[in-house]
Amino acid sequence: MKHEEEFSLAVHMQQRFLAELRGANEVSARFGLQLSEQGMQELAKARTQALVDSGRVEFGTSAVRAITQGFCDSPYLLQEDYEATLPELLDAFYYFKNASGEQLADDELIRAMRERFDAYGGSVDAVIGTTLEALCRARRTGYVEADNREEDDAYDDE
Repeated sequence: MKHEEEFSLAVHMQQRFLAELRGANEVSARFGLQLSEQGMQELAKARTQALVDSGRVEFGTSAVRAITQGFCDSPYLLQEDYEATLPELLDAFYYFKNASGEQLADDELIRAMRERFDAYGGSVDAVIGTTLEALCRARRTGYVEADNREEDDAYDDE
């Protein structure tokens, strides 16, 4: 009996999440971005895995809707990359939430991630590869630091 209740709860939560994604699709469609049904299923799996990997639990609405709404009007987010980009942004979001010790509000973190994403021409790697400190500093000051990887490589060559 307990197993059936757990399964029923999981199915209910999955259905609620998919309904949430359909609602997010209505907003993102205005910007030419939509998840397919299969894309929604894949994003649901990716979200579950990201929550497990980060040791997080979400009650109520998920961060996915806020992320889609925060990024859907970016000139660098294109339909052909949309379904692959969202899971990566979601992973980064949960990582930064944990790294910040819950000190950043979801909207504030998403704005900082979006600013970094746009500053680097839609590079998810720029978001993922930054530090929490750099992300917050850029958000506070409005200045996105130059990518120092080339400078580091120059020192390695000497």
